[in-house]
Amino acid sequence: MDSKESLDNFLHDDGLSSVPDSCDKRDVSFSERYAEQFKEVYGIVKQLKTFNDDTIHQIMDQYYNRMGLNEFYFSTSNAKVIANSMVSVLTAKILHENSGSDYFPLIEQVHDGRVFVISRSSLCNRRSSQNYAIERHLEKRYINFGIFNQPLWRMQCFRSTNSMFDDPDNVYERLRIYFLQIPEFQCTDPEPGELRLSKLLDKDYYKNKRNTITEDIFYKLNKQLVESDTGVGLAIFAEARQFNTYRIDIAFRREYIQGDFYSRVGDCITYYGCYSKSKYLDPLSNNVCILTMFITTLPPTELAEPDLSLEDRVKSIICAVKQCAILPNTIYLTLLNERSLEVSEMAYAYCVSVFIEHFSGSIGPHVALIERLTDKEQITPSELYDIRSKLMIPPYTQHQIYQAVVSNEGLVKQLYQHFRALHDPSVNPDGTNEHPDSTNLKAIIKSLEDQEYARIMSFFLTFNSSVIRSNFYQKDKISYAFRFDPSFLSKNDYPQTPYGIVMILGPYFRGFHIRFSEISRGGIRVVQSSSQEAYTRNKLQIFDEAYNLSYTQSLKNKDIAEGGSKGVILLDKSSNEEVTKIYTRASFMCYVDGLLDIMLPSSEMVDHLKTDEIYFLGPDEHTGTGGLMDWAAKHAKVRGFPFWRSFTTGKEPEMGGIPHDVFGMTTASIEAYVHELLKKVDMQEEDVTRFLTGGPDGDLGSNALLASNTKTLTVIDRSGVLHDPEGLDVKELRRLAGLRLKGEPTSAMHYNSDLLSKRGFKVAEEAVNFELPDGTVVKRGYKFRDEFHLGGCSVDLFNPCGGRPSSVTPFNVNKLFDDNGKCIYKFIVEGANVFITQDARRILESKGVILFKDASTNKGGVTSSSFEVLAALVLDDDTFEKTMAIQKGGECPQFRKKYINEIISIIKRNACNEFTALWNEGVRTGKARCDLTDILSSKIIRLKGDIMNSNTLWDDVTLVRNVLHKAIPQSLQNLISIEEIIKRLPERYSRSMFASYLASTFYYGQNFTDDTSVFAFYDYVKSLKT
Repeated sequence: MDSKESLDNFLHDDGLSSVPDSCDKRDVSFSERYAEQFKEVYGIVKQLKTFNDDTIHQIMDQYYNRMGLNEFYFSTSNAKVIANSMVSVLTAKILHENSGSDYFPLIEQVHDGRVFVISRSSLCNRRSSQNYAIERHLEKRYINFGIFNQPLWRMQCFRSTNSMFDDPDNVYERLRIYFLQIPEFQCTDPEPGELRLSKLLDKDYYKNKRNTITEDIFYKLNKQLVESDTGVGLAIFAEARQFNTYRIDIAFRREYIQGDFYSRVGDCITYYGCYSKSKYLDPLSNNVCILTMFITTLPPTELAEPDLSLEDRVKSIICAVKQCAILPNTIYLTLLNERSLEVSEMAYAYCVSVFIEHFSGSIGPHVALIERLTDKEQITPSELYDIRSKLMIPPYTQHQIYQAVVSNEGLVKQLYQHFRALHDPSVNPDGTNEHPDSTNLKAIIKSLEDQEYARIMSFFLTFNSSVIRSNFYQKDKISYAFRFDPSFLSKNDYPQTPYGIVMILGPYFRGFHIRFSEISRGGIRVVQSSSQEAYTRNKLQIFDEAYNLSYTQSLKNKDIAEGGSKGVILLDKSSNEEVTKIYTRASFMCYVDGLLDIMLPSSEMVDHLKTDEIYFLGPDEHTGTGGLMDWAAKHAKVRGFPFWRSFTTGKEPEMGGIPHDVFGMTTASIEAYVHELLKKVDMQEEDVTRFLTGGPDGDLGSNALLASNTKTLTVIDRSGVLHDPEGLDVKELRRLAGLRLKGEPTSAMHYNSDLLSKRGFKVAEEAVNFELPDGTVVKRGYKFRDEFHLGGCSVDLFNPCGGRPSSVTPFNVNKLFDDNGKCIYKFIVEGANVFITQDARRILESKGVILFKDASTNKGGVTSSSFEVLAALVLDDDTFEKTMAIQKGGECPQFRKKYINEIISIIKRNACNEFTALWNEGVRTGKARCDLTDILSSKIIRLKGDIMNSNTLWDDVTLVRNVLHKAIPQSLQNLISIEEIIKRLPERYSRSMFASYLASTFYYGQNFTDDTSVFAFYDYVKSLKT
């Protein structure tokens, strides 16, 4: 096209179809221009002997010349296709005229690999659901956004400009014609950064659009997505055209968009009083798709607000499309399709429904009473668990909540306005309206006849008042994020109130981030579900899992500046491994971006929190690989977070990361406990037999094998069980562990069978009916593996360094005792998190087993990460690159070596200090050490909080300097003075480091179960100043 005018004139040519422009086309009818085709169509219809000549001439004249079908249809279809379509249209018209029937067939024909579809398309808002159903049909059959192993079809869609019926009551009934074909690309596997459309677009289409406005628009949209560091979200172009028309182009990556996104867009257009005259879907070979639409307003009789300009409608459409792109495949979208709620109201209702699903359940007040009554009774944990289960009030289901919403749509609209009054910056710009009147809403809710609906609706008010930051009204977002004031949590359900809760929702996931202190750090894990049963189970557990992990982390982090936090992302169900992998990465990016929205509040957010927040993240299940931690730090930089280097730990060494597994950070603290324990019981390491879960393919297992000199009898990992009563070969075990560090495959099953004694064996996970040396037959290898730690053999030291949580519980702990009541393990030093439940630990300790729990033993990794954060916070970019980062192919900087060695020394020192405190207090009081760990951790955390919130000690410059001098590695102080370190650190972070060191080192030297004297703390503080 040579001009914008010709692009805008799209009654028959909108500039995107492949019909060549002709300056005299308006003066020549289609029946004349396609005379030969017209004649051939006439002949085909006449041969049917169904209609007389007059009827055929009349319908053909209308079909070709007066209905306003796009010329592309006649230029690309053969006579047979047109004849068949026309007869179907004619039949439906006659049926309507004689019976009043609204029936119109969906005409779908395939010719030469191309698909032609003709459907009825009404301009009446009341019939929009018919249009939606047809588009949904095509979407499922041809567009295939969510089916990655199916090709994407190119689509061109035109709506007739005139009615298919003659009577005035149906003047707005149109025909819509779809043309679909598989694109032919010049390059089917382009480089990730490829921007040339000649390589990316369908070859014929590119030739037609070269050097046009369309090429320029497509290039810019594709570039925006390709160069985005997420690739998630939409790139949108919108521009006014002539004849009260707007052109809208929406670009997105196929793998990051919902399967029904195409029909969602159509629904948004219709909702805001518009329709598309034509639209096009053009897939690129790099998985970017561009949806182009030329839209205008519906007839005035169909508009709720006929005076609203098209420009304002387009703004609303774009905002709605962006909101819909974030929502998952949820039943709440039906409310938009049925015109019950507008997009923001519908999205709000969905977000609140997720909140209710997770927070409407409760154990109720009666369980707490029963626990108090049975505190001194001989009731077993299993009996108490059974009581709790029976008294548990389950949360409302998605179905129950949805029924409450659809039955009270007017009330939901009012609740949304209450939410707006609190959180919409256009309504509450300075955040001063913190308590909009809700008296009337409470009265309406109370008056509802259905009490279940009333309870559900009351949660909407709880949600509104609990949100203190949200990106809901932020225009460009890729997830919904809500920061809650956690005071809404019941003390019966959650005895320890977190410092903060964030709920994040995206296209394929829901997630939570929970932290128990202002300065905190913890891993982000992704929970995957391959079945509906697994998803339902995981959904019920996700918040409690995040809560428990975060709280456990806070107990473990008592030595360091950061308290405990945990993020959990629950993916939608998927049994396809490739899809799950894509969803994992996309959902992690959406989750992190949502957290950054909360951390970096914009002018599009009402900030009721009114204080800066810093989040620190680490790797966990399904987030420790694929460069996700590196990406998150870089994305934080893009978003403008000043401490972006410290935003995540677990980064690659090229970004200054300190891998725990490479340096055995967690193992350093576990082995320190083992060594200190063996000193106390006067045993030589070489004489101690060990049972290890977590083998050479895992972090803790492989490093335990490399570090330990004990006599290992058993190693269990995912591959199976490796056991030898006479001891496994130490050199062979270390060889297997070393393979992991080289990146080579390894497992317990790789053990050289020639090195086994006559009584030794390897039982693989997949083994069936396997006979052991003693004649025992193992029916199923995986079951044998999962249960071998429950009585498989007797050893001195049980060291679980891998395996599923709660592998030892009150229900199976009895299997660890022989007929004489003696435990098969003398000592237990936990490495894996929550391998043994607390109740089972108490039972073991009551029977004489010496046990040290995970929150004490495996804190080496979190300590290492804390010092990784510290270096990133303190060092400027240039210094960090030179001293902490390892350039590819380069040598490790000397400072990095010293710093890491010093970290390992600090880990061992902290472990020895805590071991001594727990050992001495256990001997002195007789209390179970698993409980002593919690008491010690809680007291340290409580004192740390008191110190942080008091200026008395912080204002003592000498004390602060001396304490931080002891807490911070000397190698870092040799690089930067302590005064400069304090200046560069965020004050709340340095205060937290000061408080944690002061609190932990004080209690390690006390009889900490006693009420510690204030004077003892005063004397300790005084000693640090000298």
